[in-house]
Amino acid sequence: MRHNVFLPFSLPRDDTTLKALCRGLPEHRDLAVLFRNATLSPTVGSWSDAEREALGGGERDLQDALRLLPYSPAEAHAGELKTVAIASPMSATLGLTDLTPLDASRLALDDSDARALCTACDAHLANEGVRLTFVDSQHWLVSINEIVSALTERPDWITGEPLRPNLPRGADARRVERWMNELQMLLYTHPVNVAREDRGLPPINVVWLWAFSTVSGGDTVRGAPSTSSGVNAELTARSVHGELIERRSDMASITTFAQAFRNGDLPAWQLAWSAHSSSLLQANQIILGDAHPRLKLTPHVPGWLQTVRARFARPPTLAAVLGDLHARARELSS
Repeated sequence: MRHNVFLPFSLPRDDTTLKALCRGLPEHRDLAVLFRNATLSPTVGSWSDAEREALGGGERDLQDALRLLPYSPAEAHAGELKTVAIASPMSATLGLTDLTPLDASRLALDDSDARALCTACDAHLANEGVRLTFVDSQHWLVSINEIVSALTERPDWITGEPLRPNLPRGADARRVERWMNELQMLLYTHPVNVAREDRGLPPINVVWLWAFSTVSGGDTVRGAPSTSSGVNAELTARSVHGELIERRSDMASITTFAQAFRNGDLPAWQLAWSAHSSSLLQANQIILGDAHPRLKLTPHVPGWLQTVRARFARPPTLAAVLGDLHARARELSS
């Protein structure tokens, strides 16, 4: 099974920033050799695009993300179900020209408040055949009685980035964007947000809709009526574009670099290489980048000539190899 690893903000685009991050970085010669000998190829698009490509479904949305939902919609919604998706409540700050989502860890959104917001959003969109079912404070299941085609971004990937360039794409993108705009206006004066403001907490002012997945043919998403603790049946959607939804173990996104970068925490960024070196050494494919993927590395076993040369050459350092990869990424993208 292929093991793909995504590393946002492991390879910043700015040369000065990368040099500052690599100053004093441990040598990590095993990673350096792995990266130096890997086959390089450019990347385009967003991290979610890279994820779709790794899943072999570049023209489909992030169906695999449905594994995040341990529950199915209530049985009352399942009869006319055509599309399922995920709604994630977020808080975004207003800059000069755009909104920028905050890290989810800063929300302090408990289940009670999240459930109240989900109920309000569900009531607002119900007349359009869109139902929202509470799962947990960060994930609500979206059930739609018609096919909706849109390519979306995983909310983890857009933290700290402008919202507008990351809006949905595809045939029904405008409609999905309208739903999000309406929910944003709905939550503006919601009692939960008024109370959060009184407590000094950021408002929940964005409901991000993503991972739109079509339920095929006669297949249904089986469920059970919701209880006081939320919906209580396992997600058993058997067919999304004819494929079984599975919990995947062949992809890993490591966000430690991004968190350290956004916090300006140099030691944490450097420690991340040590913390995740074993995963990287076992990966079949590694994608480096900043807010967007920049370079795809496919490690391989070196040939006999490379092995002989390596015996007589001084092993490279990770800092030096990252500098070389930065230059190669720029060349490949030009």
